[in-house]
Amino acid sequence: MRLLSQTLSSASLTALAIFSLPGAAQAQDNAAPTAAARCGAITDTAQRDRCLQDAASANPVSQTGDAAILPPAAAAQQNDQAIVVTGSRIRRSEFNSPDPIQVINPEIGLQQGQIQTVELINSSPLATGSTQITSVISNNFVTQGGAGAETVSLRGLGADRTLVLLNGRRAGPAGVRGQISSFDLNVLPSSIIQSVEILKTGASSIYGSDAVAGVVNIITRRNTDGIEVRAFGSLPFHRGGEQYDLSATFGRTFSHGSFLISGDYYRQNDLRRNDRPYLFCQEEYLTFTSPRQGDRADIVDPRTGRPACNGVLNNAVLTNNDFTGPGFSQGLRGPNGQQTFVSEYAVGNELNGVCVPINGLRPGVRAPANFFGCNFDGPSTGALNQFSQLEQNSDVNSRFERYTIYAQGRYEFSPSVEAYAEFLYNKRKTHTIGLQQFGVFQFTGSSILPQFFCDNTVFNCRPTDAGDPLNTAFAGNFLLQPLAVTPSNFDTDIDYYRGVLGLRGDFGRFLSGWHWDIYGQYSRSEGAYTQDVIFQDSLFTQQLRTRSCVGLTTPVRGVPCIDINFMDPRFLRGEFTPEERAFLFGRETGHTTYQQATGEGTITGNLFRLPAGEVGLALGAQMRRDEIRDVPGATTLAGNAALRTSSGITAGHTLSKEVFGEIDIPLIHDTPLIRSFSITGAARYTSVDATRSDGANDHFSDSTWKIGANWQVADWLRFRGSWGTSFRAPALFELFLQNQTGFQQQQSIDICINTARALQLGTINQRIANNCTAAGIPPDFLGATGSATVISGGGLGNLQAETSRARVASVILTPDTRNILWGGMQISLVLDYFDIRVNGEITTLGAANIVLGCYNSRFYPNEPLCNQITRAPAGSPGAFNITAVRDTYVNINSQDNRGIDATVRVVQDLKSWGTLSLLGQMTWQLHDTQAL
Repeated sequence: MRLLSQTLSSASLTALAIFSLPGAAQAQDNAAPTAAARCGAITDTAQRDRCLQDAASANPVSQTGDAAILPPAAAAQQNDQAIVVTGSRIRRSEFNSPDPIQVINPEIGLQQGQIQTVELINSSPLATGSTQITSVISNNFVTQGGAGAETVSLRGLGADRTLVLLNGRRAGPAGVRGQISSFDLNVLPSSIIQSVEILKTGASSIYGSDAVAGVVNIITRRNTDGIEVRAFGSLPFHRGGEQYDLSATFGRTFSHGSFLISGDYYRQNDLRRNDRPYLFCQEEYLTFTSPRQGDRADIVDPRTGRPACNGVLNNAVLTNNDFTGPGFSQGLRGPNGQQTFVSEYAVGNELNGVCVPINGLRPGVRAPANFFGCNFDGPSTGALNQFSQLEQNSDVNSRFERYTIYAQGRYEFSPSVEAYAEFLYNKRKTHTIGLQQFGVFQFTGSSILPQFFCDNTVFNCRPTDAGDPLNTAFAGNFLLQPLAVTPSNFDTDIDYYRGVLGLRGDFGRFLSGWHWDIYGQYSRSEGAYTQDVIFQDSLFTQQLRTRSCVGLTTPVRGVPCIDINFMDPRFLRGEFTPEERAFLFGRETGHTTYQQATGEGTITGNLFRLPAGEVGLALGAQMRRDEIRDVPGATTLAGNAALRTSSGITAGHTLSKEVFGEIDIPLIHDTPLIRSFSITGAARYTSVDATRSDGANDHFSDSTWKIGANWQVADWLRFRGSWGTSFRAPALFELFLQNQTGFQQQQSIDICINTARALQLGTINQRIANNCTAAGIPPDFLGATGSATVISGGGLGNLQAETSRARVASVILTPDTRNILWGGMQISLVLDYFDIRVNGEITTLGAANIVLGCYNSRFYPNEPLCNQITRAPAGSPGAFNITAVRDTYVNINSQDNRGIDATVRVVQDLKSWGTLSLLGQMTWQLHDTQAL
């Protein structure tokens, strides 16, 4: 069934210009090739690398853009040095990959103020055109990796389908909670990065599972002699959001090897709402279309004459239950007949003439004189304009600290054997200041409702009682829902370790020209997450009560119960006594560990020589074990955290076994219209065994392949292309995640809210209106302001591995324009067409899509999606509200993604004035469709 089909046409563009002084201009190889020749003539590998690095630093734009038009390959070719590029394991004497690769130089990012690795990578058009998980997002929403995590998603296909490598090796994930899968970019500071290479197409046949949308290869700095220190600060004019970064690197290169050690400290201060005027008040900022086009259409607070703030509702009581029938009131309504469902406590008479006193609003309704009914018209809705002190002090961006130590070294035991090692330690601490709204349903002091709501499932509720003994100032046959806010802070503390130890070399005379590489890698993420919680069993004792709970104990924690007057204005303002705080609130810590161990061996070399060149071959095998264990805090584990995401213990492991091969065949060389023509091929077999901690298991396996071609027509014209398949086994959390609960607002997921009005406006069709009516939902149902519980979980035993197909075709233009336009100008252009299709994509549908799919189905009520929705029955508290939606991981039909990448570089030699370099990169997404 096609439940959702979305087609996007969008474009993202990045552009930069750098002016180099005459001394630095020589480093621009396209304009003056002296740097390439000078560096290429150096025989010592370390010294040649430093020469190239210095040249790149002098004019970093020369090291940024599509790899096919970058000059470093020319330098390597000067000395007949073989290079290994991202997207291949075969050594080449020049860059001629059939796949498009974007190279990012961190020096440019630094000049633009991008000191975070995530800022550097997300500046690529491949990332800017889609939603990315940054710390701002992960600190305010439930995301993979937990609070503070930052990941990269290429082509909008998700971080799970973007493989991140560190020096060509898969980087282990880091984070907290049960949903960990992707590499956290916080782990690696930009100060130790030499370059970032982004392979812009699928590459599972080369790198294995997850390389569906592409590959991000982060290459660290090497061969530094001496010490380097860097300090950076970003200081806004106003307090909040300051950034500081301090790094130091020390290295030495000697005759048989080298070593490097680097340390980095980064801090970002929190940015709170009251730090900026535009954050302090969240205005809707609506405008009229006609006849007052452009004028503000926001709801205005009549007391200030300013647009109302959309803050978290507190210091208020909801009375939106409309119970009809004999003896029931018809709901509380304002003078215009519209229902009023927010009763706001007011000091003095500030709401007189705007809202209406509840006391005596209907026969039998009684309330204190300073409680007013609002929200029945524009002015009374504007009077809800409130912004609590807690909300003013809440974070928009959290406080963040990071400590990093990185070391690497190599040593040549002989001309044929070299040992190498890498070590990375990272500590990340995040502190988020937030707030949480909470409340309970209660009776008035005089009501007949207990006989309808009380039974043996409700704590301390007797059907024969008259009502709530603490709410005697209120009377009427409606429910009260007092709302208050409390601080809700969150802390994460993550330690990440990664080590690599390997040997590489050549076979010498035994197999001349062949090289080997074998390594072991281990990474471990240990995280603790601490959060404020509201005890659900404490709220349970106060909900729908009809008598005092003193002398009883709470059902989960077993602590003595106390009576709390939720309707007390002091309580509604969030001014709690020490006894109330101890009874209602607590703090808990959960722990997450993710381990990844990898062993890999490869051999590369030339099989034989054809007239057009050497036939290159690479063969290898890899084994990898991933393991996760997430243990939430005790309150969450017991299901006793109110209005919080809760889950069980997520634990399990996967064992992946893979063999792979790659070949490069040059077919034609130096013939008319064909300077060179070669084809490449790669294949990989992957087998994955998944085992949950209770012994339940599953198996996934598949073969992937890729073919590519390069056609160099002339010096100025080249065509390239590839076609291949990819494979992604389900991530550990997609398999093993224990039932995890989150919350979404009713208004954001329920398509059955006010169907009469929605049908009139054309926002729903007649089928939806009919099916909602068939479910017994009134056409004027307004929905609650509260939240629905969304339950997600793993799909072990029900999921299949994802498969995908990727095609890319490119044209590369590098004409010699130095004597055609202005003297010394060179222009390069690369156009890439990409087409990616993912089949059996693993995802959660989303609560809103599940509800829409149910009520928009021709098969309602027999639509399977309807079985995933639970509503409160008529006559119960919150009647007809969605109470729960089950949203587990499933395989959907497919996702198609097509578009065009463009890279243009212009280099102008300004003679004695220096060099001007211009770089523009654009991604135009033609099509992005997801079929469920």
